[in-house]
Amino acid sequence: MARNPYQLWRQLEKDDVKVLAVIESLQGRYEYVPVEVLERRSRIPGPRVKRSLDKLNELKLIKRKLGSVIGYSLTFYGLDVLSLNNLIARNVIVALGDRIGVGKEGSVYYALTPSGDRVVVKFHREGRRTFRRIRLLRSYAADKPRKQWLQIAKLIGEREFKALVELEREGARVPRAIAWNRNAVVQEYIPGVELYRVRDLSLEEAEAVLEDIVDTVRIAYARVGIVHGDLSEYNVLVSEDSGAYIIDWPQYAYRDEEGADLLLQRDLQYISRYFRKRFGIQVDWRKLLEKVRGSAP
Repeated sequence: MARNPYQLWRQLEKDDVKVLAVIESLQGRYEYVPVEVLERRSRIPGPRVKRSLDKLNELKLIKRKLGSVIGYSLTFYGLDVLSLNNLIARNVIVALGDRIGVGKEGSVYYALTPSGDRVVVKFHREGRRTFRRIRLLRSYAADKPRKQWLQIAKLIGEREFKALVELEREGARVPRAIAWNRNAVVQEYIPGVELYRVRDLSLEEAEAVLEDIVDTVRIAYARVGIVHGDLSEYNVLVSEDSGAYIIDWPQYAYRDEEGADLLLQRDLQYISRYFRKRFGIQVDWRKLLEKVRGSAP
């Protein structure tokens, strides 16, 4: 069962956070950072370092390797906590609430800003299976060693943040990106539910939702130059006013990237089939494809 990063963070002291950050900074050089290196780089007395390491290991924020040389590596929980620590230190958020979603790409939580507004924080947790898919299909990960899953999660967090910024700037219906650090992306909270949970839309409302979806796909393709690549009823959010927002953009492909056109076709085939089965809307995905491509250069 996933543990709330905020509850983990609240158990840490200054030494713990510093040791965690030092381990992260040395992960590119060491698979498991030796204790003596941690003591030297952290400039914290040995007994205090060992106390922090025991605590962090017990909380599963780091992983210990025993042998002739004892070493430690960061876990996804540790990466989450470092991201959260930065966001709180920058006064982006003050607390993290309940988890509201979990999937193959990460976990999503409610959070509060200093002004009391509700926002959403998504922690990317790309693992081995997702990494293999990214390595095969996404050029930005092609030169990364297979062991650097944490680094990939940070890179994808940055990608999603930048994509949301560009999409919103061009008028796409996506959550507004607020902040980013490491693998965490802070986004606007949009009251609503995922499309797969919606049952009571009238035909007219369903057609309006589909129009919103296709319009955002068109803006992404024509103005931003990207294709979502994983469009389904699980990453479309229907707001309280029945408007539709497309969420979860980390797996996007650039429009001119090899295979992007097939991803675009698959996105439109899937979403048109869903609306036909769920709401009885007779729509030809080829017509949608013409609309999306129509204003592209």
